[in-house]
Amino acid sequence: MKQSYHTIIKPTPAGCFVGWVEEVPGTITSGRSLDECRENLRDSLQLMLETHRDEARQSLDESCIQEAIEIDVLEAPAGSVH
Repeated sequence: MKQSYHTIIKPTPAGCFVGWVEEVPGTITSGRSLDECRENLRDSLQLMLETHRDEARQSLDESCIQEAIEIDVLEAPAGSVH
């Protein structure tokens, strides 16, 4: 299953890139190149999702109902600030 997330990548004055995932607080990384930053973001997001999933399932028992949900997310125009 593939899911999409929104990232923001910002060049630094030192010539590196810092990136984060809008939907998952704490998913932030950097790279010496844009491609390296993107790859590091994928790795960081994967780790965050696995960690949160493991934490959420610690109290899982036979009375729990597991199911997936979907939501519609409105895309904010580029450059908008909330």
